Amino acid sequence: MILIASMFLVSIGYTMVIPFLPLYLLDIGVPEESIALWTGIVFSSCFLVAGIMGPIWGKMADTRGKKQMAIRAAVLLGFSYLFCGLSQNAWQMTAARAFMGFSNGFVAASMAIISVSADPKNLGATLGMGQTALIVGGIAGPLVGGTLAHLIGIRNTFFISAAFLWFVAVLVILYVREPKLGMVKKVESKATTIGEDLSYAFHNGHLREILFIAFGLQTTILMIQPVTALYVSELLDGMGNVELISGFIMSSGGIAGALTTTLWGKFGQRKGYYFAICLTLLAAGCLTIAQSIPDTVVGFGLCQFLVGCFVIGVNPSLNAAMVMYTPDDFRGRVFGLFNTAQQFGNMVGPLVSSAISMMAGIWEVYAIAGLIQLSLGMKIYLGRVRKGELGK
Repeated sequence: MILIASMFLVSIGYTMVIPFLPLYLLDIGVPEESIALWTGIVFSSCFLVAGIMGPIWGKMADTRGKKQMAIRAAVLLGFSYLFCGLSQNAWQMTAARAFMGFSNGFVAASMAIISVSADPKNLGATLGMGQTALIVGGIAGPLVGGTLAHLIGIRNTFFISAAFLWFVAVLVILYVREPKLGMVKKVESKATTIGEDLSYAFHNGHLREILFIAFGLQTTILMIQPVTALYVSELLDGMGNVELISGFIMSSGGIAGALTTTLWGKFGQRKGYYFAICLTLLAAGCLTIAQSIPDTVVGFGLCQFLVGCFVIGVNPSLNAAMVMYTPDDFRGRVFGLFNTAQQFGNMVGPLVSSAISMMAGIWEVYAIAGLIQLSLGMKIYLGRVRKGELGK
């Protein structure tokens, strides 16, 4: 329960500040004509380093202890938020975000501890509670961050996020006990290198496809996230509180996802995981394209809520399908590879978003992200569902 509460605080701390990075870059002196470029660089620097470090931290968690890795991540992430708040220009902000990527790994270490601590009969429900904590934190974060940015400024919200992470580190040090190896049922498996893990994933057709979908989906999500506040600002035409309204709109998508994630998980169990992935991707693609159409904040916010109903519902079936098509002794490594695929999607998304924004406009970002989601859904339909492979 301590780890689940900690993941909630970590998620709030992240989503309090990250969606407002474009506005913060304007505050620290980035010219408006360069904001799209620097937004992409600052966002992607974190995810590039996190994607590289993910498998390394994962192996260290197995050899040196998962609790140590959780404490390391919480302490260093706190310093990364502190450095973001102290940044005076875009270069310093890029370096602070790169350090944030280096520090990453708290959630992965926490979920690993939970997976070996929970009663095997309740493992799914317990891990689901951890995922719910992340989603609820993601819902509350933008709204809390938007409110705080209005009251005390965006810079000071970074310092509050840092305090959250250091508080989490104290909780883990004092209250979390990692089970000893003798208490955990061990699975004998061959020690492998990262290269061998990647080779296995590449030659497993199902796993390769799932990792590709995870990468593509995360790319589209991070194409949209950096420009949402800027798009809301355009729709408001300089009227109203951009931080508060954009925070509320981004939270609405998370609320929709929290309400429907469990339903989509049950739907995948009944109808097939590939069928659920196909349906949610196709619906999310259509609705993401629709986000580029409204010329009012209300219409845009409604589309954001509807997108959240489907796009967040992809992940439960992706995870379940990944478990279904990988052996027991590869589960830990495959979740590490899944995280790396998402991190590289996080890196590519802002860069693609910046390029589209500079060459065309912000609404085109939503249109192209939606088309990518549609193409991913069609790939699953033509390659799996149409052939009768529903993933049951």
